[in-house]
Amino acid sequence: MIDLLIQISQRHIVIALAVVGALLVTAGSLVAKPRGRNEPEANEPDSKQGLLAKRLTTVGYVVTMVSIALFIVAGFVSDLRP
Repeated sequence: MIDLLIQISQRHIVIALAVVGALLVTAGSLVAKPRGRNEPEANEPDSKQGLLAKRLTTVGYVVTMVSIALFIVAGFVSDLRP
């Protein structure tokens, strides 16, 4: 079990998850607001576009939280690394 935690909490995995999570949240934000600078914001959470934006944002935050959790785990198992 400890070996698995050491493997999945490697630096490149944690960084990759953080970047992927940030990109997903950004994509969700861009999908939610495809508008010009001076146009009013359209709040249509029931549309397909609004649903996609919400799901992208949710998945992005979950991936980011997993990255944070693995970062914390890496701190605890750092003394156990060979």
